[in-house]
Amino acid sequence: MNQKGFANIVLIVVIVILVGAVGYFALVKKSPPIVQQMPTPTPTSQIPSPSLQTACKDEQQGTPVITSLSSYSGSVGTKLEIRGCNFSGFESDKNAWIENSQGVKGLLYGEAESTAKLLKVTFKSPLCQADNTYSGLPCNAWLTLTPGVYKIYVMPWGKESNKVSFTVK
Repeated sequence: MNQKGFANIVLIVVIVILVGAVGYFALVKKSPPIVQQMPTPTPTSQIPSPSLQTACKDEQQGTPVITSLSSYSGSVGTKLEIRGCNFSGFESDKNAWIENSQGVKGLLYGEAESTAKLLKVTFKSPLCQADNTYSGLPCNAWLTLTPGVYKIYVMPWGKESNKVSFTVK
């Protein structure tokens, strides 16, 4: 066999290999790439506090229970809805308390549209550390809200509810 014949055979073999490879990739169905989806993280403001109960029953002068907060974090000026039951106190008074890690408390005054099951408050700072609503006395001790984790609870009729964590930003 001469060199020209050998070169032709090599050329034919290369062409057959190329045509086979192109045909394989063109005709073989490719499976879609496997994409692993990660669970969407829950924003910190929506993570329920471990101290929450899921249900409660309204009873006359019953123990107050907080079942949810509209948000679990916020800054001064944040409006917060506290849901639960047995929030009505003396003369239908509806207030919430916020407590820092040192045990210093401040009063969050309930807004007019609050009910026995829904308490609407706005974070203002500083907060009075005493409930002077009925006495008319001026506030002489204040709690200034600074970034950190606080506990929120209600206390109508002197009965304290469960405490729920809230982060002030």
